Amino acid sequence: MNRVVRFLKSILLIDLIKGMRVTLRYAPQPAFTFQYPAERRPVAARFRGILRLQVEPETGAPTCIVCDQCAKVCPDDLIALGGHREPGQKIKILDYFDFNLSRCSFCGLCAEVCPTRPIKALIMSEDYELGSYTRDRQVLRIDEMYDGLPIENYVR
Repeated sequence: MNRVVRFLKSILLIDLIKGMRVTLRYAPQPAFTFQYPAERRPVAARFRGILRLQVEPETGAPTCIVCDQCAKVCPDDLIALGGHREPGQKIKILDYFDFNLSRCSFCGLCAEVCPTRPIKALIMSEDYELGSYTRDRQVLRIDEMYDGLPIENYVR
């Protein structure tokens, strides 16, 4: 009996009709298009883009205290940072912050573990343009972490 039902379904194209019904249900909706370089697609509130360092809004001073927790919690071991302590000060000053973007899984653990308050030193930004032409551009240094990545225009 089961063979007969399968044979009739294949002859009458039942699966094709079910698929076309789903397609026709969504067909009357209008299409939407973003004109990409000029218009950016909005991202969700919990979107995890590229890692960014933040500064104090009033003074422009870096908020990173070089606690090294972000590098320790990173499952892919992508973050390398270091700093020095000025004589007479409690906190360290950030000297270098290297982040290898090519192997990042965008888990967000490094931003969650950051202890600085009220402004977190590390955030996952809304930047999603991560393509580059060389592997060297995938390793972000401290100066690229603040200002962002420059957008390279494709030229034929």
